[in-house]
Amino acid sequence: MAGWSGTDRRVVVTGASSGIGAAAAIEAARAGATVALVARRADRLGEVLAQCRTHSPASQMVVADLDDLEGIDAVAARLADALGGVDVLINNAGVPKRRSVVDLTPADVEGVMRINYFSPVRLTLALLPGMLERGDGDIVNVSSMGVHLAAYRVSAYSATKAALEMFTEGLRLELGGTGVRARLFIPGSTDSEFSTPKPGNDEPFPRDPRTVSSAEEVGAALIASLADDRYITYATERDAASSAARNADPEAWLENLRRVFSGG
Repeated sequence: MAGWSGTDRRVVVTGASSGIGAAAAIEAARAGATVALVARRADRLGEVLAQCRTHSPASQMVVADLDDLEGIDAVAARLADALGGVDVLINNAGVPKRRSVVDLTPADVEGVMRINYFSPVRLTLALLPGMLERGDGDIVNVSSMGVHLAAYRVSAYSATKAALEMFTEGLRLELGGTGVRARLFIPGSTDSEFSTPKPGNDEPFPRDPRTVSSAEEVGAALIASLADDRYITYATERDAASSAARNADPEAWLENLRRVFSGG
């Protein structure tokens, strides 16, 4: 399959100051796209922008806190103005929530739902009319293997991504024939800041390094997924195989997880 060409494509990547978002933004710029980066940390965003501009000098950055839902329409307007329109929206920004269900509070759940679900939904709805008017566009929502493979202490986080997946499926259904393509990208375990210790979260579980992909590998897979009209793309074949194994016998998969996490 030929690689994706970003020539004449205007791409927005949220959560672009590090990890998968930064890697995807740089890869899109390398493919010839003009990229607009969105994140809270101006210093880190500027570093990523500098790398993007070595490939795509017209790339831009918009410093914004996507946790502020009431400000998202203004962010969308700034992005459209900076690029002259948006052809590809990559909703990558997200936050973890590692906490046992017995310790979760309503505030925990509402907070992670706000940034991981309501934020990308609102940004999508703000930018969708322009895509529909042009009859062309791609909306890529970054989900998680946490939706497909249960794990301890991530129930709240996984639920946000499950909601995003069903929103994306509705988009895919309703936008058929409009020229606007809704897509899911599903990464598994990735070496990024996302999986490091964070305030308000339990300590992350140790990971088998053989199952961890680099952010650069995952970002490249994300951009490569734009080359055709696939609805769902897993970051690696390993992730796709794991999802298939779980779906073949969900209860056996859960029992195996119980043994693993209990040390049995």
